[in-house]
Amino acid sequence: MTTKLSVKKQGPLDAPPLLVLHGWGMNSSAWQAITMPFEQHFRVTWVDLPGHGDNYAVHANNLSEIVALILPLITQTTHIMGWSLGGLIAQEIIRQQPHLIKRVVMVASTPRFSQSERWHHAMPNEVLSTFSNHLINDIKATIKRFIALQFMHVKGSQIIQRTLRAHILENMANRKALTVGLKILQQQDFLDIKIAQQQLWLLGEKDRLIPVEMKNDLQILQPNATIETIGEAGHAPFMTHPQTFIDIVLPFLIKKKQARR
Repeated sequence: MTTKLSVKKQGPLDAPPLLVLHGWGMNSSAWQAITMPFEQHFRVTWVDLPGHGDNYAVHANNLSEIVALILPLITQTTHIMGWSLGGLIAQEIIRQQPHLIKRVVMVASTPRFSQSERWHHAMPNEVLSTFSNHLINDIKATIKRFIALQFMHVKGSQIIQRTLRAHILENMANRKALTVGLKILQQQDFLDIKIAQQQLWLLGEKDRLIPVEMKNDLQILQPNATIETIGEAGHAPFMTHPQTFIDIVLPFLIKKKQARR
């Protein structure tokens, strides 16, 4: 067992740093469709979360331990981009070490994944519990269901689904990591965390996991947030609508601060 994350760093050495975190059960290869333009403008750290991809043998028991493994990767202030579960991890990094983070991009993510009395824009608890129960019996079938859910009602996504499913099933995350990730999705709550940094929250109009209807309440929670929606996209807009994703995210990250008059 190792306690250090292996990462891929790409892009000019003198470019602004960008840390990128993938979602549950996936790995950094999920970003393949949008890597080139980001690597032209940033020094990108593509991270496989503990128990995923190249870090299959790295173990973490909870969110705090995941963040403890990621923090040593941040050697200077960095932009951060998190997809789905990766967005929750990004929010915990910001909560713990806000001075390390510049701009924030949340892709199909949320302050809370499971429904509560305070937050209805989320997955029903019974759905997440079902995933947990199925995970015990059949990991591959659970991953297949989750991938299908991410692309439900997204036209023309069949080839993307097949390619993603084949790759992920060949590079499965370990059972421990999947279980820990589901617990984070079920339990983590950032509704009371105010993010001071400029933020871009990017939502898919047809996302079955993160209801686009949350955007009004999200704007109240995070006044510094810019919230954008990609029509016809689901839970993985950078896969199905890569150029639209690039056209929205790159200008946000590259944008210079306006000088005060």
